[in-house]
Amino acid sequence: MIFWKSVFTVTFAMFFIGCSSNSSEKPYSSVKGKVTLDASPLAAGKITFEGTAGVPAVVLDIKNGVYEGSVPQGTKTVRITSFKLVPPPKTGMTGEMYDKPVEQNILPARFNTASKDTKEIKAGSNEYDFAVESK
Repeated sequence: MIFWKSVFTVTFAMFFIGCSSNSSEKPYSSVKGKVTLDASPLAAGKITFEGTAGVPAVVLDIKNGVYEGSVPQGTKTVRITSFKLVPPPKTGMTGEMYDKPVEQNILPARFNTASKDTKEIKAGSNEYDFAVESK
């Protein structure tokens, strides 16, 4: 009888330990907004909210100039991309693999790879609009 009580107690304790939240995880908050390209809604793209090490980046779709989703709270670097298909670069190589169009980001690096734009994601709702310029 004591054996079964011990097994039950250990199992019960493991269940609650497994169900407890990880205190190092950041809570998520809702984020939404508009993205314009040269004063018109950006037709399609991605907006990335990139945090510090150990906190995963969140990538949200931009459709018709609007994005919406959940992002971990804290300070995030914002990166915006939008791609179009262009002819492949001339390499002198031939074949199906070398003749396929490639994606090219139509936005300047200052809005993505070189972005210094940060936003603070706080508890509750967050709304941020971005005016992107092609030049």
